Formats: sequence, C-alpha cells, structure tokens
Amino acid sequence: MPEGKKYSGLVFVKQGRIGTKSEGPDYYLQTRTKEYVLNHEREFLYKPEYFLEFFCRKMVEVTGIQVGNEIKVSNIKEICQALIPSE
Repeated sequence: MPEGKKYSGLVFVKQGRIGTKSEGPDYYLQTRTKEYVLNHEREFLYKPEYFLEFFCRKMVEVTGIQVGNEIKVSNIKEICQALIPSE
C-alpha cells in the first residue's frame, strides 16, 4: 500500500452530524491553507476515535492518502512547533 503524502498542522475536533443517530466527533487537520477531515479506521461515527483523540490540540505531521477533503491516516506524530507550518 502506498504510504501517501505528508501534511503538517493542528488537529482539532468538532461535533458532527448533530441531531442524527450518528452524531459524534469529527477530527480535522488545520494546515496553513486548508482544513482536512481525518479518518483512521473508525468503526462507529458516534464513538470517539481514540487514536486521533490523543493528538487533539497538538501540532502534528500526518502521513496519508487524500481522497477529496478527507485524509486516510496511515501515520501521525506530534511535532514541536509553535505555529502552523507551511505545507
């Protein structure tokens, strides 16, 4: 499987699909230019994805494959950076 492209930015969470049975957290990566939805083996939409939950409010480098506005995460690691890095 190809490893994919690297993206750097801030991971944050928003409550998605409000008012539905699948209401739950959505995880995003904020880069300097764009916001991406992060996906890493999520089983149920209404449950937290604990792998990504650990990186919330942290600057990270994500490796994954971009499909539309979504990044299928294959690897994620925290980086020591105060500001959002350029892509």
